[in-house]
Amino acid sequence: SNTVSVINPSTNTVIANISVGNGPNYITYDPKNGYIYVTDWDSNTVSVIDPATNKVIANISVGLNPMGIAYDPQNGYIYVANAGPHTVSVIDPTTNKVILNISVGSYPWGITYDPQNGYIYVTDWGSGSVSVIDPSTNSVVATIPVGEYPQGITYDPKNGYLYVANFGSNTVSVI
Repeated sequence: SNTVSVINPSTNTVIANISVGNGPNYITYDPKNGYIYVTDWDSNTVSVIDPATNKVIANISVGLNPMGIAYDPQNGYIYVANAGPHTVSVIDPTTNKVILNISVGSYPWGITYDPQNGYIYVTDWGSGSVSVIDPSTNSVVATIPVGEYPQGITYDPKNGYLYVANFGSNTVSVI
């Protein structure tokens, strides 16, 4: 339906549906400005939602087929995995503009931030790997082989490990 549903956690009911771009996929929150960012796969944009009004306040053009999205609290930027051009777009939320595109592996999909080392980790679905981005240099500093068709990735603050869901291998890699 190309919407984002707002759910009241006290009642577990939908209290609003916000129209966004075509094919909304992933979502993240920027605690610094209080906005929600949604990747729109078919629109090649990121919709910016103001939760105070439940309205889209900006649409940011990124690369083809944006998927995963993550917030980096160290620099305040938003990172978007663009499956089509094999890049990660870096968004400055103060201007709602892409300030940089970083080349990564084939078909980047999921993305997460590791607060322990400050790196951004991106699953490269087509490469069977994870690209490691150092935001201080805006470059890929490592490529880690994982299973086939990695998609989701998350960081566990208790043990400092990253977990990667490998769709094609039916496995989870632990980094």
